[in-house]
Amino acid sequence: MTVLSGDIQQSYLARISNLFALTGGFIMLVVAAVTVASIIGRTTMGQSVEGDYEITEMGLAMAIFLFLPECYLRKGHVIVDLFTSHCTPNTLRTLDFIGDVVFTIIAFLFAYRMSMSGFEAKEYMEQSMLLGLPTWWTFVVGVISMVLCGLCGLYNIFSTFRGGNHE
Repeated sequence: MTVLSGDIQQSYLARISNLFALTGGFIMLVVAAVTVASIIGRTTMGQSVEGDYEITEMGLAMAIFLFLPECYLRKGHVIVDLFTSHCTPNTLRTLDFIGDVVFTIIAFLFAYRMSMSGFEAKEYMEQSMLLGLPTWWTFVVGVISMVLCGLCGLYNIFSTFRGGNHE
């Protein structure tokens, strides 16, 4: 059973999110290495890495999904404060709470819809054109990441109800 602590940076969700972000960074490094190898091969030997575009496409999709929970916990998403720059702290907390509720609902909705798409991709044996990689792998990573985003949103909502500032 996960005990909700007052500090999100010390919670299990934060540790898992951090691990996801590190995994996403590792995937990005692998994608970069494949891209560099493909460019060098194309330039020097006239032969690129077969399926490099497919590897890049799937790898970047997975990496982006893996970065989302950490970005959400660190409040790293873009916020336009044109209309809220003169609001009171109480109003800002209320707007943050509403944002957390909307984000949580959308994260779980995305997880649900992506799981349906992933099941469909697996059922129809959808695969990449050159390498024949199953595309449902990307959906699995996306669903797990969006569920984690939703759990982080629930954590922030409960933290706000307990009077915390989840920052």
